[in-house]
Order: sequence, then C-alpha cells, then structure tokens
Amino acid sequence: MELFKLLNLQLITAQIVCFFLVLFLLKKFLWKPVFEILESRRKKIDDEMKAIESVKADAVRFRVEMEKALANIEETAQKRLKDVEHLGEAKSREIKEKARAEAERIIEDAKAELRFELVRSREVLRGDVVDMVMNVTEQMIQEKLTFAGDRKIVESLLAELEKTHEK
Repeated sequence: MELFKLLNLQLITAQIVCFFLVLFLLKKFLWKPVFEILESRRKKIDDEMKAIESVKADAVRFRVEMEKALANIEETAQKRLKDVEHLGEAKSREIKEKARAEAERIIEDAKAELRFELVRSREVLRGDVVDMVMNVTEQMIQEKLTFAGDRKIVESLLAELEKTHEK
C-alpha cells in the first residue's frame, strides 16, 4: 500500500488527460495525413505493379508473336530454298540437254563431213584409177603386146595405185 501512497491522483489524471489529448491531436493532425500519404503510396505502388504486369504480359505476347514470326520466316526461307533448289536443278537439266543436243549436232556435222570427204575421196580415187587405166591401156597399145611387157605395165599400175592410197 505504500505504493499507492506514492501515487498522486492528480498527476495520474493529468497524464491520462494529456495522453488522450496527444492521442486526439495525433489522430487529427498527424495520423490522418500520414495514413493518406501511406494510402496514396500504396495505390501508387499497386498502379505501378499493375503497369509492370501489363508490360510483362505485353512482353510475353510480343515474344510469342516474334517466335511465330521467326517460325514463319524460317518456313518461308526453307520454302524459298527448296524453290531455288528446284530451279537450279531445272536449269542444270536444261543446260545438260542443251549440251547433249549440241554434242549430237556436232557429231552429226562431223559424220556428214566425213561422208562428204569419203565421197569426194572416192571420186578423186575413181578419177585417178580411170586416168591410170587409160595411161596403162595407152601404153599397152603403144608397146608390143607381150606377156612380160603386160606384166610390167600391170605392176607399175599397182604400185601407182598403192601410192595413191597412201596419200
């Protein structure tokens, strides 16, 4: 009980009144503005978080669109590559066909030229043989007809014929 004697009722009442007065003043002038500031900051943070989420969603959509675009580009590139490959193969076949046709034409031209040369050579040979036969016949008529003389004329004709063939 001595403890109660030490306590002053007026002092305790003054402290309680001061406490409630400070509490009222704080609530009226300090807590309301502080809570308003805190609430505005909370709203601002919420708005920024929503904006961040929106930006994230946009980034995800953009990424998906870009992946689709890249896949489309890759598909288009593969398709164009195949088209170019087919075009190259077609050009290659065309060039081969032209080369084959040109080679066949050159071979045909060479064959025709060889036939022409063969015909011309035969005609020249025929003319040479006719001339030689005429010469031999003329020589045989002019010379005395004997077996040895005829043989000599025919041998010279054959030698001359061999010389013509060698040319």
